[in-house]
Amino acid sequence: HDLLADDGVAMNHGITSSDAESGETALGGGEFIDRYVFPDGELPHIGLALQAAQHGGLEAVDVESLRRHYAHTLDLWAENFEARAEEAKRLVDDEKFRIWRVYLAGCAYAFEHDDVSIFQIVCRKASRSATTLPWSRRYMYEHGLPR
Repeated sequence: HDLLADDGVAMNHGITSSDAESGETALGGGEFIDRYVFPDGELPHIGLALQAAQHGGLEAVDVESLRRHYAHTLDLWAENFEARAEEAKRLVDDEKFRIWRVYLAGCAYAFEHDDVSIFQIVCRKASRSATTLPWSRRYMYEHGLPR
């Protein structure tokens, strides 16, 4: 909050749990990822991320779910991984290759079936005039976030 300019915006782009209690993801994905990919990683629920922003003196002015886009992206990554499997096998040992194969396919499935999600949260300092904000998201796609 203190590092943000009075008229500035902050964006958090993060993967979240679909579990409102921010617990384990379905199908044991959390255990696999914790052991092999992101040790000690945590996936909070979107509600927890919004609550933390509010407690930090920020107002969420835009929240966008990118789950369906990320599911598609992961499908493409998994396809590309398989298409270049022989090249990947030359770069890493068999265990690491299998871990990443399972990780990409499992994440694609998890995003497709709403076991996990991904959100972009745009915030600004709380208690600011609402009239300084654009009326739609169009500005993001045409000019980027205001500076």
